[in-house]
Amino acid sequence: MLGLVVGVVIVAQTIYATTMDHIREYATLKAMGADNWYLYKVIVQQAVISALIGYPLGIAIALLVIRSSKESGAAILLPPAMVAGMLGLTLVMCVSAAMFSIRKMTHLDPAMVFKE
Repeated sequence: MLGLVVGVVIVAQTIYATTMDHIREYATLKAMGADNWYLYKVIVQQAVISALIGYPLGIAIALLVIRSSKESGAAILLPPAMVAGMLGLTLVMCVSAAMFSIRKMTHLDPAMVFKE
């Protein structure tokens, strides 16, 4: 559970920082007529891409740890069902983390593009 909470927080911070870095672009899209659902879809796609990039890296590290644990007295098992379940959990975690950025998009004012 702790790993899940830490994972959500880290992914949420990363996606939120990316969203804030491009807030003017999102406001421009909104000013040009893009509806909120389009912006939400972009943010969720970013979260899914993050999951699909991070998952193989995490599994590769896990497989290295498993291989090294076979030499010690405590072998770690990683059944295929758990590997698939971890992919699903990773996707859910990343999309859930995207909700913080989506919440920020809900209150985005398209007029901010014309300020400054």
